[in-house]
Amino acid sequence: MRVSDTRRIEEMLGDLAFPASKQQIVAHARYRQPGSAAERALAALPLGDYDNVEQVLRSVPTEPDPGRSPAERDYQRTHHRKPQLAEHMRDSEEPPVQEELHREPRRRR
Repeated sequence: MRVSDTRRIEEMLGDLAFPASKQQIVAHARYRQPGSAAERALAALPLGDYDNVEQVLRSVPTEPDPGRSPAERDYQRTHHRKPQLAEHMRDSEEPPVQEELHREPRRRR
């Protein structure tokens, strides 16, 4: 699970005593906000001990460009000409399906 905004995680972990293990962090998140996106993102942390909130935030999987639609993400992942460039930085052409969805419907006579 990826998050686009880490502020909620920072607020959630504000009262947690550090250093803390991944298990302690996830248990604290589950207690504070069960079932939230922040809790699921913290569950994806690598195993280990964390000395402070900043270390946790650096390890949380984040969405690099939250404004992309799922179709854009798929298109950028599969149609690229620059293999060493990060996916979210690749040029984005509108996928053919998106073009179809944005066309005005034809009027029947």
